[in-house]
Amino acid sequence: MCGIAGILNFKNGDAAARLQAMNDAQAHRGPDGEGCWQDRLIALAHRRLAILDPAAGAQPMHSASGDTVLVYNGEIYNFARHRQRVEQSGIHFKTRTDTEVLLYLYEQEPDRPERWLQELNGIFAFALWDRKRERLLLARDPIGVKPLHVACHGNEFLFASEIKSLLAAGVPARLNDRALHSFLNIRFVPGEETLFEGVHRLPPGHFLFADAAGPSPARPFFSRSLAQDDRGSMEAYRDDVQTLFNQAVERQLLSDVPIGMALSGGLDSSMIVHAASRAFASDHTLRTADRELRTFTLGFNEPTDENEDAQFLAQHYGTTHFDTKLRSDPLREMGAVIRAVEEPKINMQQGYALAGFARQQVPVLFGGLGGDELFTGYELHRFCNRFTPFHTFGGYFRKGLSPFSKFLWQRQHRSGVLKTEHYRIGAQIALSIGDKAQFYSRLRNAWDEDAGMYDRLYLNPERFQDLPKTACHFEQDFENDLPFLDQVLHCEFRNKMVNDFLINEDRVTSAHGVEGRVPFLDHRLVDFAFRIPSKYKMKGTETKMLWKAAAANVLPDRILTKKKQGFTFSSTHQWDKDLRAAVERELTPEWCHDTGLFNPAFIQSLLQYPSCSTMRWHYFVAWMMLGVKEWITTFDVQTR
Repeated sequence: MCGIAGILNFKNGDAAARLQAMNDAQAHRGPDGEGCWQDRLIALAHRRLAILDPAAGAQPMHSASGDTVLVYNGEIYNFARHRQRVEQSGIHFKTRTDTEVLLYLYEQEPDRPERWLQELNGIFAFALWDRKRERLLLARDPIGVKPLHVACHGNEFLFASEIKSLLAAGVPARLNDRALHSFLNIRFVPGEETLFEGVHRLPPGHFLFADAAGPSPARPFFSRSLAQDDRGSMEAYRDDVQTLFNQAVERQLLSDVPIGMALSGGLDSSMIVHAASRAFASDHTLRTADRELRTFTLGFNEPTDENEDAQFLAQHYGTTHFDTKLRSDPLREMGAVIRAVEEPKINMQQGYALAGFARQQVPVLFGGLGGDELFTGYELHRFCNRFTPFHTFGGYFRKGLSPFSKFLWQRQHRSGVLKTEHYRIGAQIALSIGDKAQFYSRLRNAWDEDAGMYDRLYLNPERFQDLPKTACHFEQDFENDLPFLDQVLHCEFRNKMVNDFLINEDRVTSAHGVEGRVPFLDHRLVDFAFRIPSKYKMKGTETKMLWKAAAANVLPDRILTKKKQGFTFSSTHQWDKDLRAAVERELTPEWCHDTGLFNPAFIQSLLQYPSCSTMRWHYFVAWMMLGVKEWITTFDVQTR
């Protein structure tokens, strides 16, 4: 994990100072070193977290000829194979880093980067300047684990790992209404846009060239096939899945510094610890700083805490275990968390706290992100699987259901009974059968299909009413012949995984100078998992059938049979703890009118209504609104 930044077509007078400001804004991403370099058109900056060859590998890194200069964030797990191939062409390496390999892969084929980019197994984002051609190459890994943001400001083209670095260079912080509307509906921003107007993400698996005339459109070097391989039985997949997973963990153990594992006591994190323990025991050639396996657990001071199960697993595998609890008033950390994540995320306190806790011992932390997304681990998957048969004929009576859905909303809204509103939401989800994109977006809490919601939540509803509906972001994911649950899995991975979960994972770890590693997202494992039809992953309401079968012979029964809890806490519990008081204190009518965003009447209706466990949606909306205020204050965002 590192931080990269740069300016193309910079203004000569202040380039050095602005570049340093960009580097300083993301210094947390690289506490082990920094470097800046500029040429006639380009200025590059880098912050380094030294994972491989700490004594060498400073960046920006130059090729032997000096014609190519690179700043890079990530890990290429199969770089040794590429290095060997490059060495056979007569190149002599100065370091043991994967960074240097990228320089020579480019120099061997500068005009067709897609040829060698698609051969890389790793997580990466990099910027490479070709001094001869005066051309910049940007690229991002196929999954989207490592971030890369771009912006055009004046005649300049800027890029950085984090948005705060772009703001430090002078990119204005203006609210993107389209992104805010999506965020308030589904709690993340889909696609390439961000909450900052004019700041975009380079899509995963894409690269672009830029020169004095500006950037070219991003081009893909990777696309995931929708083809499936039905082998006829679960047993035919089980062993291959376990083998690919063990290989992914072993590849990612590559490190010259100590590593740790986040251990919740659940299935996915337990399998990572098992695979790492197995690799340490069987392969004494592993390139690791030491062979001590460290595990870390965070509880929430709530009934669903899994600390005891994690302690049991740590003893079972003989790890050095560290355990802590989230402080009782987590909203006190909201400002720091939002500054780190760069979005008003409402439940990132736990990941932020865990990364800070782990950093006291290790700079590399493995996490279980991806297991639920690949192998159907969520309640949403249960719901989608139950409704799969209905979507085959739902389109025939979809138009007939729409008026009834509208009637339900009007009836519920006029009643003013908030505690039963979740029944209305559930009924409208069912009534959207036949429109898969709307069905999915409603499951993800979208509300903008109901016209009256604009007046209910926004102070100036006309500002947002003509924006595209949330469901339009997902329509392309349901325009294929796959079974509905398979379509949902692809949709989740292309959207929520990239633009929600991976953003969170990167920011909360990097905020503490930690590199997060995600073995479930190894591209060989991901590609194989998506070739497996969902009927082997889930039957009826039983989730993770295939993954449980793979784990059955290696994990203790106590872990295999436990109920899934999830790494989160209750919005209702939080409302009673300190969320209600914070909303009353911060989301005042005066602030709502000053920013022109939210309807204070909605906020007052929640404050005056008795607390109820069925008002989960309402509390999450209030929590997001509170986060938006903190985000606006933190980044001094212009809202009008």
